[in-house]
Amino acid sequence: MDRFLPSIKGVLEHVEILSRKRGKTANPPRVATIYRDELILNMVTLCFFLTIHSVVPYLSQYAVEIGATEAAVALLGPFFALSALTVRPLSGILADRGWTKRLLAIGAATSAAAQAIYFIAPGPELLYVGRLIQGAAVALFIPASFQAASIGSRETVISSLAWRSTVIGVSFALGPAIGGYVVTHLGYRALFIFSTAMALSASVLSLMINSAKLSRPVVSIDSDEKSLGFMSAGFITALASLLLYSSVYASMTLFLPAYHKEAGLGASYIAIFFTGIAVSSLVSRITFTYVLRVISVEGTAILGMILLSMGYILVSTDPLSHSILYYGIIAGIGSGLAIPSLQIMAITGVPQRRRGTASAIYTAMFDLGNMTGPIMVASIAKTYRDMIGISSYASLVALMPIALLQILRLKRSLNK
Repeated sequence: MDRFLPSIKGVLEHVEILSRKRGKTANPPRVATIYRDELILNMVTLCFFLTIHSVVPYLSQYAVEIGATEAAVALLGPFFALSALTVRPLSGILADRGWTKRLLAIGAATSAAAQAIYFIAPGPELLYVGRLIQGAAVALFIPASFQAASIGSRETVISSLAWRSTVIGVSFALGPAIGGYVVTHLGYRALFIFSTAMALSASVLSLMINSAKLSRPVVSIDSDEKSLGFMSAGFITALASLLLYSSVYASMTLFLPAYHKEAGLGASYIAIFFTGIAVSSLVSRITFTYVLRVISVEGTAILGMILLSMGYILVSTDPLSHSILYYGIIAGIGSGLAIPSLQIMAITGVPQRRRGTASAIYTAMFDLGNMTGPIMVASIAKTYRDMIGISSYASLVALMPIALLQILRLKRSLNK
């Protein structure tokens, strides 16, 4: 219960200020109702991301099994990103205008449709259709989920985003393990049945949310009118770093499993690898707020990117070695620190009335990275082994925008 108190306080403040702005008295929601809605929101987020994370590590392996070439596998990411980039701007605007609950339900239902298409796909061509639909589902759901966590004071938003990030970390930890078990013992189509069930569960649960903050336009409750908004240094820096990181991550999740499949290794091995990354990422996400008490948000992002790059580069030295599990743990710790930091840098630098749109723009960097990363890597390298090597060293580039921001801020403070 203690972990929800900051979010509860922020929502109550929001309702009180809405009442003053409209010149009438509003009855604040009961604490029990808010607690229930926060719990359901996190359950919805958990089920939705289980749908994603249980399938992603094995989709390229499934594509190889049904006859996809290296070039065909590389296109799985771009097809996903194409539709996601198209839909996200609209979903962000709708979230700011009170459509959050409907976006959550429709996004999860759309994801279920994508999983059903994966199930019936006889070849790579139909997988691309599923990826297009999956991209639209993610574009509808994720901005709404983050917008629901971004109302309140800076401290409240940091706490809410950290909690949402932890829930995503749980799905990231459980998803690959569940997916690997199902694929190993029941097959790929059984995995798609499981993921469909998770997506439908998320859609149904989202309809049970009663929170008023999800069904009315968001107004500012802070003095943020002077904010630079989308032009703030923190927002732009977070976008650049996330774009570069997502390009690397998309390439690694496509080409490393495909390389293992080509080398004759079973799905259980790659499942252990991604589970190791996910569990270590979850641990660092849980401790994230404590790290912020020692170093700044930007410093935490830099530390996370350094660890992430170190882990990926070590993986590239011998992708078939059992040691990649330990290297993946290093990368997971890094991502668990870096990603929440980038979220906070981006969202808190934007006025609350525009945070749905900001979330859509921010998360669109995942899509853009998914679309450009694998294609660029595949155009440079011709084998899965070389693709892994290029992707891992490219992770160092994701560190540069944050480091540059800190250098400029340090230089500015020294000149004063």
